[in-house]
Amino acid sequence: MAKFSTLLHFVSTIVHGASSSQHIISSPQDACVSQDSPNGHAQQYPDLVSGNLNGTTLIVPISLETARQVIPKEYGIVEEAYRELLPSFPAGIYPMMAQIVHDHDVQLPVYNASLADFSRASLEFPFVDIFGDGRSSFRWADTFLMSAANPLAIEGAKGYGVTVYPSIFDPPCDAYKALSGGATYAHTRGSNGSQSNFMTIETRPFRKHVPYPLDFIKNITNQPVFANTQTCDYFVRLFNTTLIDGAVPVVGTVKASLDPFKEPQNWSGVYGWKIATPFLEPPTPAECKPTA
Repeated sequence: MAKFSTLLHFVSTIVHGASSSQHIISSPQDACVSQDSPNGHAQQYPDLVSGNLNGTTLIVPISLETARQVIPKEYGIVEEAYRELLPSFPAGIYPMMAQIVHDHDVQLPVYNASLADFSRASLEFPFVDIFGDGRSSFRWADTFLMSAANPLAIEGAKGYGVTVYPSIFDPPCDAYKALSGGATYAHTRGSNGSQSNFMTIETRPFRKHVPYPLDFIKNITNQPVFANTQTCDYFVRLFNTTLIDGAVPVVGTVKASLDPFKEPQNWSGVYGWKIATPFLEPPTPAECKPTA
């Protein structure tokens, strides 16, 4: 999840005061010690924001009718694109994405800058057609739950028009925590007492049935992300490093109370992957353009 640029304000701050010293944006979460792997590719891409993204990404089958109700009516759905990738995907069904992920060791070497870790959770909608060409696939994601301890990350996402609910995550410093039998768990809830937004993902490894190959996850997580079509985030997850060796197919449950759904939802028996990859991201917003 893919994600929206969280260094929008960070970059502008540093540009006006760049020096040879390292710029570290601190937060209360700095006391955390993450088990995620360090960012080993930052110096290869000094002009890009980079880091490692770890977490659980699940594909939640919902009806096409429901998808068309919750996705803004001005956007189409490129059904042929996901059916080409998933020939046996059921008719009349759409692959929504649910994820809780942790951004770790985020750096922007050109400014000798780094950003404190943070977590985020979202329901996202791939294969969205914003140009009406029937070919270009974008991922619509307009609401995030994000670590309340990292206000800079929150402001960066808001710069793209995203609605962000500052939230508390369990675990606070990693993408998930281990349960018995190889299962994992992650939970987040809005930290504002007046908000009832939450998401819980609990999964276990399951290799007997893998309906969504890694190539499918690679495709949807590398689609340009947008909340509105004024700007897009051309976030890239790299699936060609040794981190991918640790990817695990999983099955589990998603419980969420989050836009665009107006009522709490509970999806069980959904499949996906527990996966960590490096990522690259432009430091500033970009114009949305056709991709095909």
